[in-house]
Amino acid sequence: MTDKYRVVFAGFDSSVSESAAIEQLSLKLKTTPQKITAFTQGKSLFAPSEKAKCLKQVKLLASFGLHAKLQSTESSANSTSSIQNSKDERILEALDYITSSLIRIEERLEELEQRLPSQEIVKENKVEDDWQDDDLFDELELDPPPKRSKKVQYGLGVVLIILLIILAIALAFPELVAL
Repeated sequence: MTDKYRVVFAGFDSSVSESAAIEQLSLKLKTTPQKITAFTQGKSLFAPSEKAKCLKQVKLLASFGLHAKLQSTESSANSTSSIQNSKDERILEALDYITSSLIRIEERLEELEQRLPSQEIVKENKVEDDWQDDDLFDELELDPPPKRSKKVQYGLGVVLIILLIILAIALAFPELVAL
């Protein structure tokens, strides 16, 4: 079983104001500033995880002017509180995974937007309501379904009924079929 670590708040960088750091970090993590403030007061922001992941979290916090350190979490006996803590940790891990995935997706989208020429972005923003024009319906080829003969349908129905009668007789009188 691998050791789990928790990121713990250690202080603010002297070059960054507390409110600005909290605001920027909450925007980056897509969370409320109250959660970041609670983190600075001792609550956990990220779920306990492996050391490599926690070090990445510490680097992320450091880039926004928050000093953090790693704290080892200890395994405890199964009790009501430890069960509740494990549930909370799993929830926090899931939220942390979702948050980090959203951050990666957002960064990927920003990269893609930077690659697009500015003219295409302007064209995407300018949407016209051409969907109501009749020209769109002219492009569709609406062929009526082919007409089927009623004689063929009735013939198939009669054959089906005859086969069902033969099946019923075969099931009712299996000795006739054995001949």
